[in-house]
Amino acid sequence: METVEDFDKWLAEYKPVPVKYIAVYDQLTGAVTSVGPDYAFPNEECVVNIDSETALSIIAAEIQIHHCQIDVHSGQLEIAETKTLNKLDDVLHRIPLIQYTDIIKPDVYLTYTTKTQTLKIQLSTEFGGNKKYKEANKERKFVWDGSTVMDFLITEYNDPNLIYKMFSVKINDLVGKTVTIKNISYENFSVYTRRLFKNYVIELK
Repeated sequence: METVEDFDKWLAEYKPVPVKYIAVYDQLTGAVTSVGPDYAFPNEECVVNIDSETALSIIAAEIQIHHCQIDVHSGQLEIAETKTLNKLDDVLHRIPLIQYTDIIKPDVYLTYTTKTQTLKIQLSTEFGGNKKYKEANKERKFVWDGSTVMDFLITEYNDPNLIYKMFSVKINDLVGKTVTIKNISYENFSVYTRRLFKNYVIELK
């Protein structure tokens, strides 16, 4: 007969078997139909392993299952989150030069190249863009909705009242791509915007 001491020792040494989570999907469309522990779907053939954090978020409906898709070629789970942006505020903000800010992973990254007189705009990979950073947050796939246009003003240096050029960029155009604005031939200028994202920077080359 086991003693209390034996049970206490067993309990102290007990390590539960990690739960493995899977996504069940439609082989033709890649649409995810179910998510749960692997033992719950013993007879399903079209399954992929997914991390527990993502699985639990789907089970709790924090991530809608109809936004989940399996790339049938790579076998990877893709999540297309519908994202609606509201302006953080309606005040014009000057986008700071990268060397004068401590922002490590800006959401929106501008690069001005003097030689080609071009201004490139990129969105961070976290929001579906192509600007990568070391130790970046997990990439997410978004379907952008709502206020999807960013407005920019190129002005006299530190003076938003003297406007040289205005342009707008659709956020959808920054998904996986870079938008390039040509013929920016001003020697000394600032870029202003009304913030849709929290952090912006500009690099001059």
